[in-house]
This record gives sequence, structure tokens and C-alpha cells, in this order.
Amino acid sequence: MEKFWTIPNILSISRIVLIIPILNQLKVDTPSSNFIAFWLILVAYLTDFFDGLIARKFNMISSLGKILDPIGDKLLAITISTVLYINKKAPFYFFVLILSRDLIISLGAMYAINVKGKILLPIFAGKLTTAVLGIVLSLYPLFYSGVIKEEGFIKLLDFLIHYGTILSSILLLTSGLMYAVYYFKNFLITRKMEK
Repeated sequence: MEKFWTIPNILSISRIVLIIPILNQLKVDTPSSNFIAFWLILVAYLTDFFDGLIARKFNMISSLGKILDPIGDKLLAITISTVLYINKKAPFYFFVLILSRDLIISLGAMYAINVKGKILLPIFAGKLTTAVLGIVLSLYPLFYSGVIKEEGFIKLLDFLIHYGTILSSILLLTSGLMYAVYYFKNFLITRKMEK
């Protein structure tokens, strides 16, 4: 039987738990709460980096971790983008792309587990999307925190958010389509062949 309380699993669980204070700070929407949200989001996405790194390096990969890790990623991205959109800080299309892509992946993963008894493996495009998305989503509350006051840095941050959002959107579309193809090839076609 696999161990539950491994370091990677604890990091994944902590990422899910961090969603609550992140949500609260973003909802308050003051300069100081946005600054706190920025740090919390940064920490949450760092746990995503370290849980995978530790799991691979110290052979702590588990079936539970393969489920907890993507759940944490998706809940985090959907929560942050939803509040940013409601607060009129992030564009609607960005929120819709995050929600749609994560729903596609989640539904595919549930199908794979329930019907095929297999856990969906992440693809490189998905990992890259999560990394870029983590950076971009953390920059939004930083921008609205008012901590950066020098005009040149404000313009740079605005530039990074604008083009980072576009890059993230392209990656969301690309990885979403790649996951759809992955499901089709590995689960739907093989199921037809088995009949």
C-alpha cells in the first residue's frame, strides 16, 4: 500500500489548502490584500514545481499524487482567474480558456480512471502551460498591489501581463487540443478496438 503522507503529496495538499486564503485576499481586493495574494499564488505554484521534482528525484511518485497534483493545479487556476474576471482585472476570454481547457482535461482524466482504470499522464505542453500560467496569474495581483511605483517598472509589468496573457491563451488552446487528441488516441480508439 502506498504512503499517503509523502512530501510531494503534502505539497499538493498544501497547494489546494492555499486556495482558500488566496480567494479571500483576492475578494478583499485592496492594495495590501493583492500583495499578499501575489505571494500566496507564488508559493502555491512553487509547491507545484517542487512536488514533481521531489517525487521524481526521490522515487516518491504515487497514484494518489498523480491525482492530487493536477486537481491542485486546476482548482488554483480556475479560482484565481474567476475572481480576477469578476473583479474586472482579467479578460473574459482568458477566464473562459482556463475553465474550458481544465474541464476538458478533468473530464478526460475521470473517463480514463473510471472506464479504463488508468491515470492520465501529463504531457510537456500541459506542464509548460501550468508554469507560464502560474507566472502570469501571480503578476495580476502584483500589478494592482501598488507596490511598484516607478513608472518604467509599471509599464514593464503591464507589458508582461498583456503579452503573458496572450501567450498563456495560446498555450491553453494548444495544450487543450493536444490533450483532446491524446484522449482520443489512447482511450477512445483503444476502447473501440477492444470491442
